Amino acid sequence: MKRFMEFDVAAFAVACMCVLSLGAAQAQQPAVSTTASSSSAAAPAAPGSASGSAVTSQLLPYLPAEASVKDALLSSPLMQAARSKKEAGTARAKGIDSGVAEFTLRSTSQRRRDVAAGTQMHESMVSIERPVRFWGKRGMDADLATQTQAFSDIEYADAMHEGARELMRFWFAYLRALADQKNAVTTFDLAAKMQRLTQVQLKHGEISQLDAELANAEFERITAARSVADAQLASSASAFTRRYAGMVLPTHMPAALRLDASKNLPALTETMAAMRQEFLDKNHELNMMRVDAQRLRLAADRASRDRLPDPTVGVFSGRERAGAETISGVMFSMPFPGASRFHHATALVADAQAASDKVLLAEQQLGAMFESMFIQFQHKRTAADSLKSAAKRQALAAEKSVKAYTLGEGSLSDVLLIARMASDNLNAAERMQLEVVELLALIRLDLHQIWDFDE
Repeated sequence: MKRFMEFDVAAFAVACMCVLSLGAAQAQQPAVSTTASSSSAAAPAAPGSASGSAVTSQLLPYLPAEASVKDALLSSPLMQAARSKKEAGTARAKGIDSGVAEFTLRSTSQRRRDVAAGTQMHESMVSIERPVRFWGKRGMDADLATQTQAFSDIEYADAMHEGARELMRFWFAYLRALADQKNAVTTFDLAAKMQRLTQVQLKHGEISQLDAELANAEFERITAARSVADAQLASSASAFTRRYAGMVLPTHMPAALRLDASKNLPALTETMAAMRQEFLDKNHELNMMRVDAQRLRLAADRASRDRLPDPTVGVFSGRERAGAETISGVMFSMPFPGASRFHHATALVADAQAASDKVLLAEQQLGAMFESMFIQFQHKRTAADSLKSAAKRQALAAEKSVKAYTLGEGSLSDVLLIARMASDNLNAAERMQLEVVELLALIRLDLHQIWDFDE
């Protein structure tokens, strides 16, 4: 029996070390086709640009295939609504360019009665008329239509960009849930093996009842934590697949995130000032506000021109006295402007100024937001390296504690505590690395260096 116990303890020690190492190497298996196939899908991200391909290659192990992302976005209800909205904007732009003037046809028919002669005569008149835009207004309407079309185009591109950001957030939320679930499975396997060993040791009187109860309590705690992790993973997977049905989620963490990976996390080599300026130049929200401010300025100029109303011109022809007399001529009419036109033009000038001021405010806010993302990335990258180093050391300490316990040194509570700390450190390191990669991916996406689907 003693020989059996020695063999069982040795086998448990080997199993514990395997389970602990599994947590560090759980991402070693390649992800499913969504990640593995991205090398062929993301290659044409920036043709002719070495920097663009370098940026894509940095994030390739962590993101889904670019082709599948584009297909999922284009088929989403968000982009279908954005496409319809763009068509509506195009129609409005054409309407502005063509103007609102329409031909008006007038026709009159009357009878003339000559009392002295006792006769009745039929008379009629037909006229056609149309308002005419005064000089300068036609060109201003064309410019206003161009700005309206530009606004619709940027609005569509912004919808595509925001859709890509949302997909990326759901993707990394799933990866974080996957990391938590893998960590829960690792600790569950370790706790289950520890519980089996303590039951055998308790049966042979090698440990106290208290140690056995500690192992049972730890196993129940970890079982509950695993159930929560499984539920969170299922919830994240459902939230992603319901929105993007054509995409396949990976079943393993990216191999680049494992503890023994020699490759460091991607870094930002550009200066913050240069990247912030590029971000402000390419930001769709800011560009929409700029175009809208320009459109309002044109509308204010157009309203100022409308203080002089457009005239209406036409021609007419008539028959009088039963055709004995015919008349023809031209018509001209123009309303006298009132105070309403002046106030309307003044209001539009104020609206244009307010829009310009909002552009400046948005530049400040978006610039500050980008700087915050940049600073967070730099500091969290340093924190990720520290947590990775700590996780390696804690995993080594956990292996040594298991070996010492099998040789009769230390207590079961120490082994459980060290194993729990090792698992938590591994999970914290993986989550921090995911946060760093997500920040970098969002920065590159906002700079249009990845997933640039603007049409």
